[in-house]
Formats: sequence, C-alpha cells, structure tokens
Amino acid sequence: MVSGQLWPPVVDPATLTRQVWDVNSARSLPGMGRALQLYGGLISQCAIDQFSGDELTKPRPPLLQLPDVNLRARSTFARVHVEDYLLHGNAVHMVTMRYAEGGVRGVRWFPAHMWHVADPASTEDGGVDYYLNGRKVPRGDVVHAQRGAAEGAPWRGVGVVEEHLKTLNRAGLEEAAESKNLTGGGVPSVAVIAPQHTLSPEEAEAAKDTWEEKFTGPGRRPAVLPNGTEVIPLSWSPVDSQMIEARKLSLVDVANACNLDPYWLGGQSSSHTYKSPGPMFLTLLRTSLEPVMSDLELVWSLAWLPYGRSVRFDRLQLTRDDFATEVQSGVAAVNAGLMTAEEWRIRQSLPTEPEFGELKKPEPAAPPGPPSLKVLPGGAEDDNQEEAV
Repeated sequence: MVSGQLWPPVVDPATLTRQVWDVNSARSLPGMGRALQLYGGLISQCAIDQFSGDELTKPRPPLLQLPDVNLRARSTFARVHVEDYLLHGNAVHMVTMRYAEGGVRGVRWFPAHMWHVADPASTEDGGVDYYLNGRKVPRGDVVHAQRGAAEGAPWRGVGVVEEHLKTLNRAGLEEAAESKNLTGGGVPSVAVIAPQHTLSPEEAEAAKDTWEEKFTGPGRRPAVLPNGTEVIPLSWSPVDSQMIEARKLSLVDVANACNLDPYWLGGQSSSHTYKSPGPMFLTLLRTSLEPVMSDLELVWSLAWLPYGRSVRFDRLQLTRDDFATEVQSGVAAVNAGLMTAEEWRIRQSLPTEPEFGELKKPEPAAPPGPPSLKVLPGGAEDDNQEEAV
C-alpha cells in the first residue's frame, strides 16, 4: 500500500478515544503541524534547477518552473510532495505529457492515499504495478519517491505516522485528556479560609454567594474581611501542572520523530540560541532537510531528464546569512580573489550591475619594486656600506 491508512482504527475501551492511526489525526497535533510547515515551507522556497554534470544549464526548462499546472505553483508542487513523503512515506505523481522524442513535458500529482502498489510477487513479470483509485496505470509513467522501505514490503516507504504511531498516539491522548480536564474539572479562582473553627455548610454557602455578588465582574474593589481570614488565589491544579510538563516532553518526542531539534518546534533547547541564521539553517539543512531533498532530486532526475542531467534544489536560499554578515564575507572574498563582485551580487539575488553608481573594481596590488636605500643620519645611503675614510 501507498496509502496513509495502513492500519485499522483502534478505540481504547477505557477512554473511548480514538488512537492516532491516520495522517489527519497526526497532522492535528501542533508539533507535527509545525514540523510539516517547516519542512514544506523551507524546501518549497528553493528553486529547481537543471544541471548537466556539475554545470548549471540556463534558461530553466518550463517543466522545472511549473511541473504541475493544476497546482498553479512550483512551490505548491514541492510542498505536497514533502508532506506526502513525511506523513505517508511515499510521494507519487504521474507523467501526463511527453515531447515527441519522449522527454517529460508535464506531470500531475495525486495524493498518496489514492495510490495502491501491488505486491511484485502477484504480478506476471515480478515488477511493481501501480493502481490509482483502483485503476491500473502504466508503471513507466509513475514517479515514486519513497522514505526508506517497509519491513516485508520494500516496494513502499514508511511514513513518520506509521513509524512512530505509539508516540503520536500518546501525544494525542495527552491532548485529549488535558482538554477534558480543563473543560470538566474547573479550579476555583480563590480559596477563602474563614477564622471560625465551626463553620456550618449554610454559613459557608451564604458567604460564597456574598463574595460572588460583591466581586464578580471586571472591577477590582477592596475586600474587608474578619481578622484571621486567609484568601489564597488558585491557578492550576497539580494534575494540570503535570500535564503541562508532559506536553513539553511530548513536543521533544515529536521533534525527534521528525528528525528536528526541539528548538524548531518551540521546545526547550539552547543549541541555537546565539547562532546567526547562516549556521542555524546550514545545520538544519544537513541534518534534516538534505535527506528529503536528495531523495526527491534523485527520483525526479531519473524520471524527468535524459541520462547525464539532473535536477537540484537551489540551497542558497537556505544557507544565505544575514545581509551584514554576507557583506563582510563578500568583501573578504572579493579582495582575496575568490569571487568577483558580480558573482557576489548574483549570490544575493541582485542584478549584475547596480541601479545607481558603478561597481568598484579592486585595484591590483603593485608589483614589488627594487629595495629602497635607507639614508643614514651621517649621510650614507646604506647602513651596510662602509664609511669612506
């Protein structure tokens, strides 16, 4: 299967709450939603370029500018593939148009839950057959990027939901229990301890009604109480406080399941607190985004382009530092001859020539001349020369 629903729904008989068994339930968790926005949002910002070997080919082909016209944006095409890759473990689209020579002209994405993959053992030639909404489609037109390989079914990938079902289920149950506790287990705003040792229930109820009558509302009026009365404000119950701590730990578990530092999901982490954007996003790219981008690039390159050419995401959008740091690094690189001023402007997505003024070319260093003679106080031109007698 390439569907997100790879297991039957499970209901806990004790609480009658449904476990997290599909991607929609997992997506509703704030931590998982944040992780998907992070992956999809960052990768979708990167343009898709074509390379011949290691050389960038220009102009960018129309297929890489808008692969699926039905999605109306290249960024949307990249985002939906990233989300399917993470949640379902499988990102699939189909080639819909080709050139006369057989090159790919256009593709169309279909959600992962619409696809079904037949067991190669059940096919006549031992190959993988794909079914879209129950209808068999030519396998040569299917472009399938999978996240790892499922145990016992290497022809499909494994999503985060299936791989970490127990962790996501626990986080979902904690959220449901906290919501139920806050809805049906209210805590009084204040506790008033009367100085009387013998206080009848009727007197306590009357005192409560008098308190509510006087102090209900937005106004803050003074309270005059008998000597010995204690007024204790109440906020969270001990159970609520424990659930808050449990939610923080669950956020760390969701971050680990998505291969992210807890910092990116709002968790407690000090590893990124004092870093500039460049090193932060470079670490994020290498540890989290790069495995996803590499899988999509390799699969799309083999399916879209002829041999010897490849597609790559432009990672410069992610590794570019803040402008002040880029200017400082650019000046040092230009002065050292590692790059030209035009190349630095291209790196910053600026036009090659500035709108006003001219680019100042670094002046070449003057060639070393003959060693100058040092005039001594006595009138001799060189301190190594012997004085005339």
